Amino acid sequence: MKQIYIIAALVLGLMTGCSGNKKDAQEEAKKMFQIERVDEDSELQRMQVSRINQEINCKGKKFKLSVERAPDGNLPHVKSSMGLFMDNSIQVKIVRENGTILFEKKFTKSDFAPYLPVKYLNRSVLEGLVYDDVRSAEKKEITLAASVSYPMTDLYIPFVLVVSQDGKLSISKDEDMGEMTFLESSEEE
Repeated sequence: MKQIYIIAALVLGLMTGCSGNKKDAQEEAKKMFQIERVDEDSELQRMQVSRINQEINCKGKKFKLSVERAPDGNLPHVKSSMGLFMDNSIQVKIVRENGTILFEKKFTKSDFAPYLPVKYLNRSVLEGLVYDDVRSAEKKEITLAASVSYPMTDLYIPFVLVVSQDGKLSISKDEDMGEMTFLESSEEE
């Protein structure tokens, strides 16, 4: 009889422990994927605002790079298996050492649409954009890395953005990242 009480206590402990772990796991996922808040009524999830200001060097010239990612209420919402998400826009500004603007643009996912299958485009968000110092050194041009991803997953498509010395932009899919097999399944759905 004593064994039944011990087993019952263990099962009860596991049940209460697991329910707490599920909530903790959800909170951890929100932090990991930079979810700032979830609207209680619509369950619309928004990523955190991210601001990066850094000095960069390219071909011996100094520039100031400013990148700001923010949820954008003017963009269509994204529905995925992980819920409903507000898409992001990313404002990029590159200023020369003399204070003149070399490049300035507000990016949205539509800037990458020519490289994305429609079904992926409809279920993904513009996740991030950073300075790629290794490629900038190799290419001798300012090179940025961007990603469009399924929300709250590690599945993303990387892009290479090159800003020339005269401020012209070129965008390409980052072919160095290997095969994107998850794209094939999104095209079939």
